[in-house]
Amino acid sequence: GEDQPRERTPLTGLGLQFDSKEIEWLLLRGLERRVPLPEGLDLNALLACVAKDQALVQQRLMVLGEAAESSKLQNAVFEVFSGGGKRLRPALCLLVHRMLGPGKMVQASEEVLTLSSAIEIIHTASLVHDDILDDADTRRQRQSMHCIFGPDVAVLSGDFLFAHASGLIESLENDEVTTLVSLVIEEFGHGELAQSAKRFDAGVTIFDYLKKSFYKTASLLAAACRASAVLTGPPREVCDVMYSYGFYLGLAFQIADDILDFTGTGEELGKPLGQDLIDGNLTAPVILCLQGNEDLGLSPAPGAPELKRLIQRRFNREGDLERALELINEGNGTEMAYQLAEKMSRKALEALMLVAPIDSEARRSLAGLTKWAVRRTC
Repeated sequence: GEDQPRERTPLTGLGLQFDSKEIEWLLLRGLERRVPLPEGLDLNALLACVAKDQALVQQRLMVLGEAAESSKLQNAVFEVFSGGGKRLRPALCLLVHRMLGPGKMVQASEEVLTLSSAIEIIHTASLVHDDILDDADTRRQRQSMHCIFGPDVAVLSGDFLFAHASGLIESLENDEVTTLVSLVIEEFGHGELAQSAKRFDAGVTIFDYLKKSFYKTASLLAAACRASAVLTGPPREVCDVMYSYGFYLGLAFQIADDILDFTGTGEELGKPLGQDLIDGNLTAPVILCLQGNEDLGLSPAPGAPELKRLIQRRFNREGDLERALELINEGNGTEMAYQLAEKMSRKALEALMLVAPIDSEARRSLAGLTKWAVRRTC
């Protein structure tokens, strides 16, 4: 028989097909065109272009408890999702999808709406379990789940949420997304163990702190961005860069969160000022005071030796905590931590510039989030 003509696999990559967008992208990179930032950094304004999709995700979250057989569990799940919250993680899924998807998108795809719901459910489950471990009485200025329903119902609610989210992810029938999300759930455990192992350890490094922050916070943001890109369908390299965006955004967000423990008000935070320090969880403002950072050109604070002694004796004398807070303030701990957060924010913005040279509302929102993450007040 005659040889059948061999079917050629389409070649993909720079320079392998005529693509005006590709050429524009390279030109804009050559000109170092910056990503346009929105004028305001109000979170609702930044997320306005996905507000309708966000409302659809919220509807799904509110009926989630109906899948639970126990009425206690139903009430607990309803309670946890009726408390509001930023819903940042589903917003990231939706914004990445809108930025990378076809133009004039009316509504997010069913797959991405399912992903967005699952990501928020996983985040909420992790908070429910964290509050039990930390014995925290409040969350978002409301009573914690275990305070309202007791620890047994709270633990079961967290388990139910993790299981339900896993089912939603499985329903997407995408191996890459399933792997991404299952690794994040594993990483939550690493983060919690890393944090408890370093309590009151004045030798903890900024690298240790950033690694723990990745496990506890940034891993889910990075996975949300990449999973949404995977479901939207751009090349693998774009998915890699979207993971980088979420990675650095998550670190900037966590550093800013830890700064608020020193600069916010108890009412805004829903916990006493300096609570992390009281618990022995040393965060960026403290670590930078103790050690400085060569990469950022920062020297240790003059009061570092005294601060180290206070931490090592676990603030067991009257006035120790107040003195530690004074030393962190005098040593410009929060200002140094802001420099670190800004560095991570810039890295997220650089990733966005690499992946999406064409301006769009979703792209501006993702750019704005890199600045909002650092400058927010709650």
